[in-house]
Amino acid sequence: MLRIIVALVLLVSAGSGWFYLDYLNKQEQAAAFELRQSVERSRAQALAAEQARVAAKVAFEAKLNLELKTCLDTAQQANTDYLAANQKPVPRKAGQFTIAQKLIDSAAQTLAEANTACQQQLEKSLAAGM
Repeated sequence: MLRIIVALVLLVSAGSGWFYLDYLNKQEQAAAFELRQSVERSRAQALAAEQARVAAKVAFEAKLNLELKTCLDTAQQANTDYLAANQKPVPRKAGQFTIAQKLIDSAAQTLAEANTACQQQLEKSLAAGM
């Protein structure tokens, strides 16, 4: 009879130990699942933040490039208008005009300075924005 009681106590003890270990395993699995979900959420947030940063950078660079193009186009148009305003008609040749070399050189120098100013403004904006 003592053997049966000892066997029964050992059987109950082994069963309860197995259930306790199963309980601990389930808790560990739940904690690992929550940690995995947390890591996935953090990764998704970091990816979204990086995509937003890249999109903002692209938009900023596009804006600056548009401003540079506008500045260069304005300088070129001013140069063209200046040269057109200083045209002199060629005597006895209808529809033909001439421009003094001094004015052409002056216009070219002014255009180069305007282009340099546009480029410096772009660099300043890039430095301030990034």
